[in-house]
Amino acid sequence: MENKLSKDVVIAAITDILVDVVGWIKKDEIVPSANLTFDLHIDSDDLSIFSAEVIKHFRIKPTQAEWYETGTIEEITALVLKHLP
Repeated sequence: MENKLSKDVVIAAITDILVDVVGWIKKDEIVPSANLTFDLHIDSDDLSIFSAEVIKHFRIKPTQAEWYETGTIEEITALVLKHLP
């Protein structure tokens, strides 16, 4: 994977992963600032699978504490960018 992915590329990839994992949500319904639990009503099972897929896709190793501090696509993007090689 190329070093230095742009923020927009990471947001697009995370959004695609979320759409694939959840299944019922449409890509155009997702805004980076929306809270996945409160605004999009995504349950914990889907969030667990989603987090695993994001970690696998970007080959990163954030701590559980770091992951628990995220709630939006923007926050997850920042976490991914922080951990990219």
